[in-house]
Amino acid sequence: MDVIKFGLMELAHDADSNMLSAQWSDDLSVESAQFLQSIVYLFKVVQERNVANLVVDSGVPAGGVLTEEVLHYFVKHISNTPLQKIAILESPDYLWDNNLYQVIQLLISNYQLPIKVKLLKSQADCLEWFSQSWEMLSANTNPL
Repeated sequence: MDVIKFGLMELAHDADSNMLSAQWSDDLSVESAQFLQSIVYLFKVVQERNVANLVVDSGVPAGGVLTEEVLHYFVKHISNTPLQKIAILESPDYLWDNNLYQVIQLLISNYQLPIKVKLLKSQADCLEWFSQSWEMLSANTNPL
């Protein structure tokens, strides 16, 4: 596992499972310029490492609402990534989790992106969900 720190965000990349886990400090507001910078960096790493599976771990959210700049950046750049699945880890704030899930789902639906999103309880649940596509692919692969 390769760990990268960028400001108040930490990324953990597991090449074997093609997974990147993004975790933000509880002190970082999603309305801050630092948060937008972390999103830009996150997309850069997703592209550079050809990541298919992303885990979003917002910890205990410091409040705020996703800004227009963050949403615009997401919309503009998500289609240029190899992402296939986005897992949102449940936080102590159910409303935040639900809103984040709905925003991402709406963007995926409106822009017809080939990405699935799911709200999950643990990192183990994320790994299980991510591995389902690999199992289905290998079961459907013709050995000839």
